[in-house]
Amino acid sequence: MRLLALDTATRHATVALLDGEALREREREVTTHSEGLLSLVDELLAEAGLAVAALDAIVCGLGPGSFTGLRIGLATAKGLCLAARRPLVGLSSLQPLAAAVAEAFPREQRLCCAVLDARRGEVFVARYRDGSALEPERLCRPETLAAELAAETEPILLAGDGALLYRELLARGPASLAPEGCHPIHARYLAHAARARVEAGSFDELASLVPRYLRASDARLPEVPLWRD
Repeated sequence: MRLLALDTATRHATVALLDGEALREREREVTTHSEGLLSLVDELLAEAGLAVAALDAIVCGLGPGSFTGLRIGLATAKGLCLAARRPLVGLSSLQPLAAAVAEAFPREQRLCCAVLDARRGEVFVARYRDGSALEPERLCRPETLAAELAAETEPILLAGDGALLYRELLARGPASLAPEGCHPIHARYLAHAARARVEAGSFDELASLVPRYLRASDARLPEVPLWRD
């Protein structure tokens, strides 16, 4: 199976190419994903000697995350799918964080809370166990999450840039930070997670698939006064 996976939910651009059991990955910290996302894709495909048309599917992280980043990532994935007539699989951008924790503790089925910085003093959150979601993604204040974590009855690992940003508030009591490598989003976990859906032929509709923003955009149309004589 050949899968190209990408995620642009944060400033950490990540692209992975899964070719059978062989895995290639390129990652870069960016100011805007429009600067380098396609170059990362081109590097991976050129290294593997593959064209987009040789892929079985393209996998894209849908968020939650940066409004601009998510739009660029999904638009890029859709464009590649349309050009090469390849199917698309959309997955949560929080899932790779939980998958990294599950990989770090393969026999322990640790409880994980994936936390991304949502700006404006808020975080995107979802709990997972052994890489499987226990709840939908949601938006909340870090103080609210801290109170929820304090009430946990078992140890819980925090992963993601939001966990690092609010570590002094969140990493208390039963909650602690996951190992260092679990905090960036890595596209390789999206590629692995998409395998079952590709094998089952469960793809997303290109026209209707949208990012998971979880919050209304700050963009507003200008207010135009009604015409009066």
